[in-house]
Amino acid sequence: MPPFTNETQVRLKFQLSDIVLVPSVLIEAAIEDAHNNVARQLDTDVETDPPEAGLVSGETLLAGAYLFRSLAAQDAFSQKNIRLGGQHIQDGDRFRALTAMAALTEKQAWYLLEPYLMDAPARIPADATGSMPVLGED
Repeated sequence: MPPFTNETQVRLKFQLSDIVLVPSVLIEAAIEDAHNNVARQLDTDVETDPPEAGLVSGETLLAGAYLFRSLAAQDAFSQKNIRLGGQHIQDGDRFRALTAMAALTEKQAWYLLEPYLMDAPARIPADATGSMPVLGED
């Protein structure tokens, strides 16, 4: 099944007009990852031809979140920290801002996608087991 979103929708949603900083190949990879994750969890009863607006919006947001994470990783590798005497000069908080934006966008994406997804099994953080004697105890 083809992706529900496309490069134009992602660029428009996030106002990404710089094709050097955000090349098409990066957006296409984010869209592919987002679509694979959505398709894996998509309820079989959902009509995808044509996809509903919520499904398109959710996948667009999810692709944007993955794109922001890619940009944050790129920024982390390209930052140059300069040390002049006792002064430490950094590039700024781009990495933190991009990862925060990615987390917020992903949360919104899954909220929009929730009606189209299979019911997720309840998460149990840990199961309790019966008590057992420890070495030297009765």
